[in-house]
Amino acid sequence: MNTPDDPISPYQPPAADLSQAAEPLPQLAPHERSAAPKVFGVLSIVFASIVLLFSAFGMLAGAATGAAERMGTLSADADKAADVNAIMHPMAKIYQGFGIQSMILFVMSALLLAIGIGQVRYRAWACRWSVYWGGAGLACVAAMVAISLLIISPAYAELFNSAARAKHGADLQQMGGMSAWLGGTFAVICVFVYAPYPAMMLLFFTRERVRASMTS
Repeated sequence: MNTPDDPISPYQPPAADLSQAAEPLPQLAPHERSAAPKVFGVLSIVFASIVLLFSAFGMLAGAATGAAERMGTLSADADKAADVNAIMHPMAKIYQGFGIQSMILFVMSALLLAIGIGQVRYRAWACRWSVYWGGAGLACVAAMVAISLLIISPAYAELFNSAARAKHGADLQQMGGMSAWLGGTFAVICVFVYAPYPAMMLLFFTRERVRASMTS
């Protein structure tokens, strides 16, 4: 049995090694910092500014098409109003789908613009938000693909069928079956254009050296 004078008891559990506790990331000297945050910052600002501009036009086009649909129903000629409404209603659905996509792109681009400024300045919050934005960006791409397949594609089919009934055009009736190809094309474009950048943000801004570089 151990006496009080024994320095170490063989039955005593080893003390916790405090040196193995999680340590904060070391601050790197300016010349040791990764260049990735600055490169991504410039790309983020340029990419966000371009998409922000085009998405704003997309939202305006969606709003204008919705207003045009309402104006078509106010026509004094009932037959003419019915023909116009048969075309404008599916067209409004198409632009509504594009408008929702444009709204998603507008919000995400505004966030990316702010994050890009923080990336250029090596801000710690920009590193965290780059990861958040990357995950949200991939989720938004999935949502845009769903909009293309579930809203835009059926609306194109309705548009072609309505135009065929109004003009008795067999060619337009056959084009209604191509609406799935249109929706699929828009979905593929969304994936190829908008998915790579958020994936790269997740890849780079979870690296230890990049995180250690953004501590200011």
